[in-house]
Amino acid sequence: MEVGILLFPLLSFLIVGLFGRRIGDLASAIITVLGSIFAFLLSIPASTKALSSPFSVPLYEFIPLGNYTLRLGLYFDALSSLTASLVCFIATLIFIYSIGYMQNLFGLWTYKFYAYLSFFLFSMLMIVLSDNLLGMFFGWEGVGLASYLLIGYFHQQKYATNSAFEAFVMNRIGDWLYLFGIFVVFYLFGSLNLLDIFGKVNTVDASLLGLAVLLLFGGAVGKSGQFPLHTWLPNAMAGPTPVSALLHSSTMVAAGVYMVARLYPIFESAPQSLKVVAVIGGLTALFASLAATSHTDIKKIIAFSTMSQLGLMFLALGIGDKSSAMFHLTTHAFFKALLFLAAGSIIHAFHHHAHDIYEVGGLKKYMPLTYASFFVGALALAGIFPFSGFWSKDLIIGSAYEASFSLGLFVSFVSFLTAYYIFREGFVMFYGEERHKKHFEEEPQESPSIMLIPMLILAVGSLVVGFFEGWYMSVLGDKKEIHLDVAISSVVIALAGIGIAYLVFVKKVLDPEKLYQSLKPMHTTFKEQFFTEKLYHKILAGGYMLYSKMLYTVGERQLIDGLVNGSYLVAGSFGRLFRNLQQGRVNLYILFLSIGLSVLILITLLWR
Repeated sequence: MEVGILLFPLLSFLIVGLFGRRIGDLASAIITVLGSIFAFLLSIPASTKALSSPFSVPLYEFIPLGNYTLRLGLYFDALSSLTASLVCFIATLIFIYSIGYMQNLFGLWTYKFYAYLSFFLFSMLMIVLSDNLLGMFFGWEGVGLASYLLIGYFHQQKYATNSAFEAFVMNRIGDWLYLFGIFVVFYLFGSLNLLDIFGKVNTVDASLLGLAVLLLFGGAVGKSGQFPLHTWLPNAMAGPTPVSALLHSSTMVAAGVYMVARLYPIFESAPQSLKVVAVIGGLTALFASLAATSHTDIKKIIAFSTMSQLGLMFLALGIGDKSSAMFHLTTHAFFKALLFLAAGSIIHAFHHHAHDIYEVGGLKKYMPLTYASFFVGALALAGIFPFSGFWSKDLIIGSAYEASFSLGLFVSFVSFLTAYYIFREGFVMFYGEERHKKHFEEEPQESPSIMLIPMLILAVGSLVVGFFEGWYMSVLGDKKEIHLDVAISSVVIALAGIGIAYLVFVKKVLDPEKLYQSLKPMHTTFKEQFFTEKLYHKILAGGYMLYSKMLYTVGERQLIDGLVNGSYLVAGSFGRLFRNLQQGRVNLYILFLSIGLSVLILITLLWR
């Protein structure tokens, strides 16, 4: 029965992929939704069973590797089963929402979109439930392929195809590191089975283990859009909004964090490598938060927020707090999906033409449910009590203060920025001048029920999931307490960020335009992501293109072609020379014969 969790998304992918053109887009959408619903329903009894006693489900023997035979299978414990249920639940809501969001595109080739979604879900569940590293790698590559197809779904647009290609390339860099990490693990342990590896983790060479951990973490950096392999993630917003929601909440980018948590016994045994995890996570959290304060794209601001929150999760993993990282991943899935779906509701209201927060304004009265949903998500992301983000983020803040006071201050500062930028976006879109009247002719309307119902369910989840913090920690075998002083100070800090955004963008105590002009260099630096994107695109990619053109012009056209063409000219010259000697004139032949004979006689005489 547990195999059905994987089987139903796979079947819906095959049915829609093979017969979608015949059965139509709406039927394809319904099949996709049914596949995720059945997977979710089957994940509930599997989770219940796994919480009482972890169990394995063997699938088949895959390939012999010397004395070891690789057996693919599934492993259900508290971490994998709860994560699988979360993935299926969030995916189901997003799939239902996508029926309304994509409805105006029905009749084109939308069935492909639903086939890709099912494949995305299947691949993510492979990562979550696989009992060995090779199975995880199959899923790892599957989400990479699905994200490439979905980000570039609007393939008539050059920006979308470029974004998909960038995501593909950046992920390949991480995937190569991940693959080499698997090779080192197999060399060390002689097995790819997770339980075998965990049982031998203290018996292998520590330095090689550290190398394996760093290589595996390189894969997580690429998949989760962490610095320095981060530029693809905000640009991935070129895909349809349900893709953005799925990518950022429960699949793809969450895979890196989950992989580190899944392999945590290995990471724990290489404590020096864990410091690298913490540094990369902290650096990305700050980097992305600063970038989000300056961007104006509706979805990119939320995308930078994802990078930042994933950075906090990696920071928590790096300082040894796996449970808090995974609980924040769980709550984050609810409120981040909610924020993206609310943003998609606005984009849908303007027929996919509105993408900048300054193209809209005063939407509160036109779209009250979208407004409420967005601010529920924003309050959860900011960490305001009693929303879910408060519980999970405070655990991370508390762990950071326990590690060191300066680290705690650092995380608090990131939380302050988070509250500021997400409410800046909300205030600009829902309050103030109705700027959309200048840009669009139509008046915005609330989204249809099929989009609103998933948003309302996610809003309820964003409010109540945090209350399960104690239960979640206990099933993961951990016990954490929220410190009252940390909780109060973090709420005050978040309120300060919200208050500043309110004073600037609602009350206009300070003119945003004057602020922009006075802080323009800093604003540009943040918006350009500290010029890393230009570094990659203009200098690295552009430099490589220039280098390739030089090789082509000098090496191929001048050197190689020059040698080939030059040899042709030399051979032609010799040919013309000798052709003059073969003209069929007897007197010339006698003349040459006489000259040659005279030369031979002369040489013979001189030699004597």
